[in-house]
Amino acid sequence: MTDANHIIETGCISTKIHRHYEPKFIGALPKLVPVRRFAAALKKHNWNRNPHIYQLRCERNQRISVRSERRETFSVLAMAMIAHADYNPESESIFEVMCSVETLAALCNQLHQYDSGRKSYDPILHALRDWEAANLIIIHREFDVEAKQQKAMRIWIRPEFFHGLGFSLKALREISLSFRRWMEKKGLRESYRTKYAKHVMRLARSNVASLENKHALKKLLLKIKRLVVGDDEMLRQEQQHLTKALREKKALAQAAQAPETPEREAWRRYTQWTSQQPVAIVLAFEQRMKQQYPAVFGDERYVLYLQHLPHS
Repeated sequence: MTDANHIIETGCISTKIHRHYEPKFIGALPKLVPVRRFAAALKKHNWNRNPHIYQLRCERNQRISVRSERRETFSVLAMAMIAHADYNPESESIFEVMCSVETLAALCNQLHQYDSGRKSYDPILHALRDWEAANLIIIHREFDVEAKQQKAMRIWIRPEFFHGLGFSLKALREISLSFRRWMEKKGLRESYRTKYAKHVMRLARSNVASLENKHALKKLLLKIKRLVVGDDEMLRQEQQHLTKALREKKALAQAAQAPETPEREAWRRYTQWTSQQPVAIVLAFEQRMKQQYPAVFGDERYVLYLQHLPHS
């Protein structure tokens, strides 16, 4: 037996494992139009032709073609981030990934836990660093001085990420405004606002990188939001459009209802009159009507009331 064979058989040579599991998205996609559109574009996307990844690899003097293993990680990680991004244009920022990196790794089937309890998801971290260097995402990190370790990071998707998938800024703006209209139509504005408030509260209680005193980052996030959603004047016009659409929808619903009966119309007009009169005048008027027409009762009395109102 040669020394080489002895080394191989006794396991003295150890190879570095660059990934423990095959990348696979094991989560569920929300039934939202933005998610469906982005997910459909992602399934057809070729990362070797992504202009931002291409530029990054040129700057690094790397080969243009991305390794197949890295491309697989890119695809499933992008799907997980798209599924958990915040598309609400009324949030403080837009396209924030509302889950931890560990959760992303679990959704990508890349979370490995050793016997010691230590968790590892290096392929996900490497992909995030590449995307950050290519200006596809924003990552906010913060060091915890007391614990002597990094806090959990926060991630936002840049418009460049969607541009690489084939979506122009105009298309992104239309998707964002369409999502706002959908929330209005379904009456979900308040629920989405509550959801974001819970997310902020959860971050405040957790050991997550904070935006406090991070003025440059806040300005950048606000700039991206205005770039995607539009300026204040555009938001005002969109709000007017939504108000008009809701008013027209309400009028259409009322027109589709059965025609108002004379008794119902008399009750409605009489109620309007009583709301504008002192209580003493209303009581005196009704008492007089009962004395003059004791046989009239029920809804018919409102027709009688309307015919004898003091101003008629």
